[in-house]
Amino acid sequence: MITTAVTALNRHREKVSLVGYFVVMLGLTLPLATMLGSAYEDGKLTRSLIDLHLLVDAIDLEGVSVFLLGIFIGLLILLTIDPKKRWQGYLLWIGLVISLLGLWTIGLFIPNIEFTSMTNLGWLAVGTLLGLVLGGGRKLLRTQTAQALEFRSAAKGIYLIVALLIVSALIETHLVYPTIFEITADGVSIVSSETSGVSVETDGLARNAVLSGIFILTVRRFIQYDSEEDFFVLGPRGSGKSLFLIGAYLEALNRGRNDEATKQTPLQPSQELMKMVENLDQRSEGWLIEATGRGEIKDLAFQYVHGSTFPKNVKVSSIDYAGEYLSRLPDALSGAVTEDDADNTLLRLSDGVEDADTLILLVDLERYANGESLDISEYFSILQAADDKGIFVVATKADVFIEDFQKEQGIEPHLAFDEFKDFVNQRLRQSEQIDSLIRQTAGAEIHPVYYQTTENENGDRVPMRDETGSVMTIGFDRLLNELGR
Repeated sequence: MITTAVTALNRHREKVSLVGYFVVMLGLTLPLATMLGSAYEDGKLTRSLIDLHLLVDAIDLEGVSVFLLGIFIGLLILLTIDPKKRWQGYLLWIGLVISLLGLWTIGLFIPNIEFTSMTNLGWLAVGTLLGLVLGGGRKLLRTQTAQALEFRSAAKGIYLIVALLIVSALIETHLVYPTIFEITADGVSIVSSETSGVSVETDGLARNAVLSGIFILTVRRFIQYDSEEDFFVLGPRGSGKSLFLIGAYLEALNRGRNDEATKQTPLQPSQELMKMVENLDQRSEGWLIEATGRGEIKDLAFQYVHGSTFPKNVKVSSIDYAGEYLSRLPDALSGAVTEDDADNTLLRLSDGVEDADTLILLVDLERYANGESLDISEYFSILQAADDKGIFVVATKADVFIEDFQKEQGIEPHLAFDEFKDFVNQRLRQSEQIDSLIRQTAGAEIHPVYYQTTENENGDRVPMRDETGSVMTIGFDRLLNELGR
């Protein structure tokens, strides 16, 4: 029962988080709306600034109010259109309505504005149009673009407006100071006051400060773009870096076809990666992936979107090269190798590791099964030189364990992948070197991935293809989900 609940919670945790954030916002909206009203009624500086409309004949207080409301509405419209933030936009509309109703209950804003006035409607339209422009609404005029349909300026604008209102209201409610100047139709005049000094009204200060802080932080998390996380793939020569990137890209290409955020965010694959995908896509018996020539560097990279409620852009990249560079990489990362001594490939590898948030370390299961050296001893020095990085350990060519797993479990791995993953982890942890690597990475799990393969007449493993001629990848979908968490 508990296991089922935990599984369901993990599966829907994005939606649970969204509901949680909304409940917090909903619970804080009314008390904060009351604080806003008190700040307007009691605040000296705020009232004086608002009264500046008396010096401007073209717009009165009602016009200023609906104009500012229009800006907020324009920004909120863009957030609702944004496929990555549409649910946040829907819930912010509810929050806006509740805030306005809360102000209405204390006789502010809506009761003081004649919304049937053409002048006020005009200012509302102008404010909305300005909000659309400031929030990046010009993107809507582009019929085709290589960029994701995101309105980050709109989200930032909404956050700044909300934060400014809350902080200003908190200050005006609890900061006591004499009136400094007065604004009338005749102009601005200095007010002489017998009282001087500034004090703080402590009654309710702690409560309002805590509520304001929670609300601002919640709104920030609610609308911010947890935009990118970069993963860089490392592996010894022949460990399957290229095929790993191809398999991950093909899986990313086929996931989330019904999700707007995923469909409208380009994968941005590198040219070298697409050449390899094209070769593998040919309906041939073999792999048709050419070896990287000496002195040649191939940038293999793509991005994908993980999540629908709080989408995140995840970038996966690697560098394919001829020769072996892992043994030189630790010195390059620690600064023991100068730029003059390092060649271009080594510098590119070092930059890739330093720029990444997380490293993906490949372990070649074919070598393991054949009793060959895994060539992963350099991983330990790399982890010490890049100790601030997250780590994923991926077992490539896991199809070599299929037969053993079927004999033990009586089922194909893709039908019981969790059990297959446990099987691979148990087998690999029997190796002292791999067990030490897992301990070095604080107990990270090993994620097996493979292509469905078969043996040809020469005994070589070649990819199996479905009825459409496409290769079949196993485990990559689970891995992409793990990378996006």
